[in-house]
Amino acid sequence: MTTTVETIKEYITKAAFGNEANKYYETGLEAIRTLVKAQCCHRCCLRFIHAQDLNLFTLPEKELKSLFTKILEPEEISLTKVQNPVCTACVGALQYAETFVDDIGKRLQDEDYQTKSINLTCTLPISILSRDRLLQFYLKDTLGIDKVQKARDPKEPFKFIIAGQLWKDFGVELWNNGPLRMTVVTEHEPTSQDHMFLTQVKEPVLKIRTKKRKGIVQTLGDSRAMVVEALNALKDTEARSLTTIPPTPQSIQAVLSSIDLIHDSSYIGGRYIKYSREYSQTPWAIKGKKLTENSVSECICEVLKKQFRADDYKFVSAGREDANVRMLQTGRPFYCELINPRKVKFEKSELLAMQDEINSLPSKNDVQLRDIATIEQADTKIIKEGEQHKRKTYSALVWVSNPVTEEMINRVNEAGSNPFKIQQNTPVRVFQRRAGIIREKEIHFCKATKPTNVKEDTDESAEKHFVIVTMNTQAGTYIKEFIHGDLGRTQPNFASLAGVQAADLIELDVIEVDLVWPPQK
Repeated sequence: MTTTVETIKEYITKAAFGNEANKYYETGLEAIRTLVKAQCCHRCCLRFIHAQDLNLFTLPEKELKSLFTKILEPEEISLTKVQNPVCTACVGALQYAETFVDDIGKRLQDEDYQTKSINLTCTLPISILSRDRLLQFYLKDTLGIDKVQKARDPKEPFKFIIAGQLWKDFGVELWNNGPLRMTVVTEHEPTSQDHMFLTQVKEPVLKIRTKKRKGIVQTLGDSRAMVVEALNALKDTEARSLTTIPPTPQSIQAVLSSIDLIHDSSYIGGRYIKYSREYSQTPWAIKGKKLTENSVSECICEVLKKQFRADDYKFVSAGREDANVRMLQTGRPFYCELINPRKVKFEKSELLAMQDEINSLPSKNDVQLRDIATIEQADTKIIKEGEQHKRKTYSALVWVSNPVTEEMINRVNEAGSNPFKIQQNTPVRVFQRRAGIIREKEIHFCKATKPTNVKEDTDESAEKHFVIVTMNTQAGTYIKEFIHGDLGRTQPNFASLAGVQAADLIELDVIEVDLVWPPQK
């Protein structure tokens, strides 16, 4: 304890209250007496003398009181008997920091995150900002000196106290790059409007305004940054005329108002195969009405969400097909972002078990998952790049207005044997949600063949009007519009290549998406 006492004495001297070096220590002692008389806790006394050793702040208030008593003269011991249990400076937030740990630890236990490394952010009562500034003026007046250094920010000592207790009681460590971000917010309602006196100064920096949004009146302009700026500009003469110096002591301590926990997202990549023409890629609804009963993303991601114990998910794929289009063969690359997962580490066998579970659902004849793998966030850019730049192969059943002839087949195959460019104006069917521009796309090859089988209800004459078209195109090509021309908005189009007046797409399948996915590790 002797060493600790000497350490505090050294900080008192280094705080350099006053202008004469040989009086620094005596003036520092007087500063401590002044703060105690103003009913400040001993942790806040440490803040005002800029104690750098955070271990000092972890000492209980009772022990700190004993240390400061040894430093002060015996006849002054009575001054350390704080009449009011709530600190005037920190309104109890730093003073009773360890009392918040049980609630924080219980929340961590309830959520049961797999990780034990936490990145802690804390928000302390906003009134501490103005109270520290007013105590700074009070010390200046009482000590009769020109300048008093601003007190140390209470956040770092607060976090250090919380960190030590969490490690001791719950085995959780604080790490600035920890994957689990915890935000602890403390509030003190009785002093929450303390800073409003700053609006009454002669040239106010703090300018408050209200705004009504959805029936709720919001106060704007009093952010912490603005309050700090206004306090820095505050003159002691104006402070004395507008508010109480020292600040009014409190009898109610700050409370823990919220604990927010959010874990870094986990990412799962894979490929999906869609055999159905009745599944949309993601939930599809207009004005609250679902247009398809099921979606690929729900079939896959709901299982992943359950296994990762995540709050939500985002489904992203390399392009998309319409609900009535199948995705066959090797499937379409996608990734699922699991938001705020509680469990993040899985063995390959566990991932394969998830894949088997998805492929065993009632939707197994409609949607299948393959190549499931854990990926990194940096890998997700591959999907976005592939959406715009990779090639895709399609197979389409097309109706043409003229009977299909060998001459027509040869004409299409000759024109499509080499890559060619098409100009696509924004399709009529998406014009309401896409910008009206002309997009140039490349058809790498286009091949036509007569169908080997047609639906039984198609009569013989109608059968002559069908053709199978296989094409490999640049990503982002509007295939339907390439087939029928979209009232001339796509040129050239399949109808013009075939030399027919009209062509229409009956059925479309995506055969291949040319993208290495998931990335090979």
